[in-house]
Amino acid sequence: MLPIKKVFSFIVWGLATTALNVGFFLLFRRMGVPLTPAVMLAWFLSVTFSYFANKKMVFRDPTTGFAAILKSMLLFYGSRAFSGLMDVVLMNLFVKVLGWDELVSKLINEVLVSTFNFLFCFLVVFRNRKPEGEKKNG
Repeated sequence: MLPIKKVFSFIVWGLATTALNVGFFLLFRRMGVPLTPAVMLAWFLSVTFSYFANKKMVFRDPTTGFAAILKSMLLFYGSRAFSGLMDVVLMNLFVKVLGWDELVSKLINEVLVSTFNFLFCFLVVFRNRKPEGEKKNG
């Protein structure tokens, strides 16, 4: 069963991340950046924010040490690369193929991508770990 505090915290920080993603996306589009690069730039900036928010505020990950933190960052960015690809594909599908409004498409897309992101973080990236040096029972 998912801990409700983690789910609530993920939603709060996820909304902040989504707001950043959508804000950056709109900013880049207004600056004349083409659709796909605008999606990718907004993704990169919001994922960087999201890693630190999730590590500290949502999952309270006690991981220390360069190798352990690098591993969690690589898992996080790897999962977000997959969801970033989902973001690009779905945005192109919704906007270019189906002709939907960009903002509506972006908001629908964020719900789908965020669901995937939470599950991957909860089950893989920030699963319950002991701080470095502590042994697991059993």
